[in-house]
Amino acid sequence: MVIDLNKEIKVIRPEALAVFPYSNSLFIDDDIRVMIDAGAGGRAYKPIEPKSVDIVLLTHNHFDHINGVSFFQNAQILAGQEEAEGYTNPEVYAVWAGFKQWEKLMGRAKMERFAESIPMPEDVPVKPGFNRIELAGVIKDNDVFDLGKTRVHALHTPGHSHGHYAFYMEKEGVLFSGDIDIAPRGPWYGGELSDFDDLVKSVEKIIELDPRILVTSHRRIFYGKDENIAEIIRDYINIPLEKENRILDFLVKPQTVNDIAQQDFAKDYPQKTSHAEFWTKMMITKHLDRLLRQDKIVKLDKAYYVQA
Repeated sequence: MVIDLNKEIKVIRPEALAVFPYSNSLFIDDDIRVMIDAGAGGRAYKPIEPKSVDIVLLTHNHFDHINGVSFFQNAQILAGQEEAEGYTNPEVYAVWAGFKQWEKLMGRAKMERFAESIPMPEDVPVKPGFNRIELAGVIKDNDVFDLGKTRVHALHTPGHSHGHYAFYMEKEGVLFSGDIDIAPRGPWYGGELSDFDDLVKSVEKIIELDPRILVTSHRRIFYGKDENIAEIIRDYINIPLEKENRILDFLVKPQTVNDIAQQDFAKDYPQKTSHAEFWTKMMITKHLDRLLRQDKIVKLDKAYYVQA
């Protein structure tokens, strides 16, 4: 589905729901034709002639944003400098995925393969995991792409991943915020280099921009003339902040990560899969590390945490 925001700027939505393995894309049909992210699926891209796209900008190196780069055969592929190595080095990619923490958090060796747990639709051309992408260049914070009528500003917005970028069209007031996605359950920050403090700062940066139109990777379009985008974003980041407060309250007595993960307030996924449990525990550790830095809790030994 193609949704026109103006003559040049269009949202490309998957035919299915914009959830894994799909994500929304933003297409700028200007003198230079640019696609932001490549996870909407092959059927969604057909109306805009993907072979005629000049540049693909990637918000970050997660599967549901990069799996369709092969559709854009004549495009230069650009991604954030912070994550550039992960597109060509499978060892680096694996470390960033965080699974080296699996045995510590799950109490057993990792046998399950995420790629085998979710069947891929026919218009997603590759499977989850490392997929080599040769970049034509890198994106840096505050880079500006002059496409003709449209100027696209790159904004480094880490937290979800360390090299996550948003893209802002200031004149039009359109922000593509990627996986700062206003998900009903709050943000995801379960990677090895995901950082919750950075995520809070990135959200504050977006609120300060005060976009008139907010396009995210996995939700609908938010229009400032009809709704308070700043309030919506604050509600979104307050979800994990409230979880953090609940974790702190729970640590009135010594508890482990496993103890915390069993509590309803800490469960981030409705699915009862090993990967869902793992990512829940990864995000709990981000909050525990933050509370330790703030001297609100102490670690008693290798496993137990309690209020300071």
